[in-house]
Amino acid sequence: MSWHVKASMDFWKTVRPFKEKYPEKEYLSIIKTIREAIEELAEKGHVEECGWAERVLERSPYADGCHFEFHIHDDDVLVVYFKRERNRVIRMVGVYDHDSIPS
Repeated sequence: MSWHVKASMDFWKTVRPFKEKYPEKEYLSIIKTIREAIEELAEKGHVEECGWAERVLERSPYADGCHFEFHIHDDDVLVVYFKRERNRVIRMVGVYDHDSIPS
């Protein structure tokens, strides 16, 4: 059964700082990987792709058991999403690096 994944403009705005941090080719690769992950979330409700290392977040403000993250691009780009199991809805929250993730 599929999931409804919401990726708002606010979510995509959190990716913009990586445009300055990485060369264009790498930045475009990050965007492509995020889109592929969103497709997999819509299909399965989680990511399984090798190297994405999905896990439940344990630090505030995300320590509610419903926020997950996975790493992409040399484990320095963190994609955060919120999953509501009973409604089968996933909301993409933001894209951060280890220094910029809210705490």
